[in-house]
Amino acid sequence: MRKLISIFLALMLALSASAMIAETAEPAPEALALTGPYVLTSAGQSADFQMVKTMLKMNKVENFTEDALLSPETMPEDTATIIIVIGGSSKGLGAAGIDAEQELERIDSVVKYAAEKEIPILAMHIGGAARRGELSDKFIEPVVAVAQACIVVEEANLSDDLFGELGEKYEVPMTFIQKKSDGATALKDILH
Repeated sequence: MRKLISIFLALMLALSASAMIAETAEPAPEALALTGPYVLTSAGQSADFQMVKTMLKMNKVENFTEDALLSPETMPEDTATIIIVIGGSSKGLGAAGIDAEQELERIDSVVKYAAEKEIPILAMHIGGAARRGELSDKFIEPVVAVAQACIVVEEANLSDDLFGELGEKYEVPMTFIQKKSDGATALKDILH
């Protein structure tokens, strides 16, 4: 009998807790839809840039161009959305012939241009915990701060909730995905 009462009490507690959560849950924001033509670039020159390029092709997105070293001068005139893949790579920066400070300056010029021309930015961080650390973290806030949306592999956020905090600070909707390959589905939901 005690076991039955314990089960009943636990069930009642669970039901009342879920009712409280349902009452305090905020309504879901309107679905964000970003349109092309898109331009894909990198913030940090990691190989994740190539992964996102593959995801765009998987989704049969044809109206995009890619430029890992995009600048206002090389921005296609018809750009409607900029996709910035965040992730620092010393090897990638070296291959591009630039250092982290030059990359930050380039990204700063791109986001200022986007703001001036009212071009929305989609930020993506798909490298997970492996793409966190001193080098990669330099590029996160400058991009997330100006993004209209951000797609992040959840693992990259677990240790310090950086993306959660930045999303709240700058009012940027965050889409957390379980693994890198889920990025293709997340893109499909946002790009139109």
